[in-house]
Amino acid sequence: AFEDTRTPFRMALWVSGINIALAVACHLLLSPRWAVTGMAAAYALSYGIGLLMTALRLRKRTEGLLDGRRICRTYAKLTSAATGAGAAGWLIARSCSHNLQPASWTPAISLAAGGIAMALLFLLFARLLRIGELRSLPGLG
Repeated sequence: AFEDTRTPFRMALWVSGINIALAVACHLLLSPRWAVTGMAAAYALSYGIGLLMTALRLRKRTEGLLDGRRICRTYAKLTSAATGAGAAGWLIARSCSHNLQPASWTPAISLAAGGIAMALLFLLFARLLRIGELRSLPGLG
């Protein structure tokens, strides 16, 4: 919309640089068991920082027209819905893996049960939290 390709490129460089630095720190500082978990957290953190940097840049560029409170509220609601759904999905997957007889298909059943639960619970929580962006999805408006 601003006919500017340099700014998004520079922002992507910042996000990628932060992600790389944090991922390397996780690799060097965390035990192998926790390094990948730390790298996933680093990925999320780098994109959170990128969101903040982008919002500040857009606010400056649009001379304060950007509604930062609304954006923060939306992301807080999305984070809440994702956290609740993720925790429930993890519990369901863990329960399946512990309660099913060990077999070659047990991990697949656990993954499917946890994944389906997460997707459905996220949609439910997002609807309960009245996340407006749901209205743009077919059948959920």
